[in-house]
Amino acid sequence: PKSLELRTAMRRLSGALTGDALRKCLVINTDTPGENRRFVKKNLSKKEDGSSPTLRILCDENMEWMREYTALGEKRFSMTVFVLKEGRVAKIAREVEAEVLPMVVKNAIQSL
Repeated sequence: PKSLELRTAMRRLSGALTGDALRKCLVINTDTPGENRRFVKKNLSKKEDGSSPTLRILCDENMEWMREYTALGEKRFSMTVFVLKEGRVAKIAREVEAEVLPMVVKNAIQSL
């Protein structure tokens, strides 16, 4: 995997958010589809209640989307959170740490 911090953040999100909140989340990373499938199978295959994970992961191996939407931080693999409202970016949080990502996402969802 290219970003261990992002993998940690995805595990934390999956464990901290309800299925409804997770359905509102989308992760875009630079890993290959195969790397993402293996990660999901190993780490997100089932929640404690037996339900399937709902965290969606898309691939941007060439970072085209990330460049277009200025999602790259000063460090190549910084985490940026976009909060969308009615199909438009309402808020942006840059350089988010894995430890606080679930709280940032929960607050963003509540603010909509």
